[in-house]
Amino acid sequence: MRKARELRSRIYDGSLYARFLDPMLTPLHRVVAGYVPPGSSVLDVGCGTGNLAIIMADPAAEVVGVELSPAMANFARQRMTREQIHNVAIEAGDATQVLAGRPADTFDLATMVLALHEMPTDARAPVLQEATRVAKRVIVVDFRIPLPLNLAGLRNRIAEVAAGPEHFRAFRDFSRLGGTSEIANAAGLRCKRLRVVDGASLEISEIRRRPVRHPE
Repeated sequence: MRKARELRSRIYDGSLYARFLDPMLTPLHRVVAGYVPPGSSVLDVGCGTGNLAIIMADPAAEVVGVELSPAMANFARQRMTREQIHNVAIEAGDATQVLAGRPADTFDLATMVLALHEMPTDARAPVLQEATRVAKRVIVVDFRIPLPLNLAGLRNRIAEVAAGPEHFRAFRDFSRLGGTSEIANAAGLRCKRLRVVDGASLEISEIRRRPVRHPE
């Protein structure tokens, strides 16, 4: 059985992330929220400060955020209380462990925004497989590989370096493996690119389970 990933917080997790990065990510989060059907149940894997969860809370009936970083999860919980968001719950831990007891198709939709490239190599497939087990469809937003040779691509490369050596190693590994579509295909899942955004440096993809073929 795969060992659960260690719950660790980075120095910028929580209030620093919310102050400096959430404002830049809000336009992207609004685009992602556009995929949420009204009245649906939504899972947000790697929910961070809860910014996307709050934006999705309006169309959704229920949002469950899962976050590995204790500082991020605590900040998100406090934010929900402070802003009186009552239909968002935040759970801290490895998504594969947190979701293990949930029945299949618990959620109408799952989202993963800029989370896949941060994960260790051996974590990506299990997290994607668990997300597609508990949700009918999964919307993943992550870097387009290779990153374009434009200002958006340069900005994102610089941001990945600035995030620290461990983060940059994960980004390089994500790039080496071919990005979201190749990682999903290797995990036995279907991946369809929906659109590219942010100067063609990010892609929004839909990931689903492959249909089970029954012997005739």
